[in-house]
Amino acid sequence: MKAFYKLTALLIIVIAISSCEKVIDLNLKTTTPQLVIEGSIINIAHNPTVRISRSVNFDDPSNFPGVSGATVKIISSASTLVLTETSKGVYQGPATIGRPGRVYTLQVDVDGQTYKATSTMPNQVSIDSVAIEEQSFQGKTDKTVVLYYADPPNIKNQYRFIMSVNGELVKEVFTRNDLFNDGRVVRVALYQDDIKLKVGDKVDLELQCIDDRVYTYWFTFSKQNGTGMGNGSVAPTNPPNNFDKPVLGYFSANTVNRRTISVK
Repeated sequence: MKAFYKLTALLIIVIAISSCEKVIDLNLKTTTPQLVIEGSIINIAHNPTVRISRSVNFDDPSNFPGVSGATVKIISSASTLVLTETSKGVYQGPATIGRPGRVYTLQVDVDGQTYKATSTMPNQVSIDSVAIEEQSFQGKTDKTVVLYYADPPNIKNQYRFIMSVNGELVKEVFTRNDLFNDGRVVRVALYQDDIKLKVGDKVDLELQCIDDRVYTYWFTFSKQNGTGMGNGSVAPTNPPNNFDKPVLGYFSANTVNRRTISVK
């Protein structure tokens, strides 16, 4: 009899597991491809770049197919930059320097539609210093990059930080605003478990000052994805952005300040 009960219990468990598998069998293969537009203009000499692509299904490779044949412009009160396609889906403009306080509009004409996004370049904030600190947790010690900067007082500021190790971008998306530290010297520890830091590594850091809508995009993106994609590429989610029509991606007019540190 005991063996009968054990066999019955085993059958119940197997049936329950099978039922659970049926419940969570999601169909992720039929997502409708969406247009993706990613672009920026910054406050140092550069060729502004806009990438246009289409999202892919969840089971497809992560590289999005580029979209050719678009007309791309970045418009401000001072000039209109016409970007040309340099490779499939990649559009670049002439060398330029973005100006803090200026409003920039990205206009993309593609597939019979016009998409516009507007961004205002904030004033620059620079990194004061960078350090490597050791953090211990559950018997393990890891090295963490820490940076300091002085937040300007009485001005709403939003920041994004980009980090790469030996030329490889960290996937984590780092954002910060000054809601609780306006006008103070701010310490930011860039916690991440994507790339373990070791002695001799070269770490490149970039502090971006971004406007409110771009901050909302990156903040929401990081929360939706757990860890973001530090290279700026979007995932098949749709955080609120600054385009006037439904589209994935963002357009940012932002300042940049860069520092490099070696891990010791």
